[in-house]
Amino acid sequence: MKNVLITMIMLCLIFPAIAAYNDLPPLNLNPFNLKSPGLNKLKMSHSMGFEAGSSSTGRGYYLSRYTNHMRYQFNPKLELDLDLNFVNFGSLNTSSKFSLNDDNNNKILPEFSLRYRPSDSMTFEIQMRQGLFMQQTPWHDKW
Repeated sequence: MKNVLITMIMLCLIFPAIAAYNDLPPLNLNPFNLKSPGLNKLKMSHSMGFEAGSSSTGRGYYLSRYTNHMRYQFNPKLELDLDLNFVNFGSLNTSSKFSLNDDNNNKILPEFSLRYRPSDSMTFEIQMRQGLFMQQTPWHDKW
């Protein structure tokens, strides 16, 4: 058993030197490095935000947001944007001592847009957005 272990250690130490001498490509064990033509068109980014506020009356709020932004370009004239927003929000009290209320909520707010540009001077776009703007009172009810 001891000889097998020593042999395995020696092979592990010698193999990188032999691979470097013979110009063998390095082993790529990354599962996320896929050579797919479809994935080359996908761009992804992330954003995070946190806000909190309190008034002089002792009422407050907190809101945190994580967004995964994805863009897929089908061709130079057609692209899809998808935002997956994970939002956590609730209220708090700061009047006598700091305390969180029992109204902690989580929501997932998906948004997407599909843009088609047949020429430089013309664009067709379909969007689905939601969030704070959609929760406010409509402009026609304010009059």
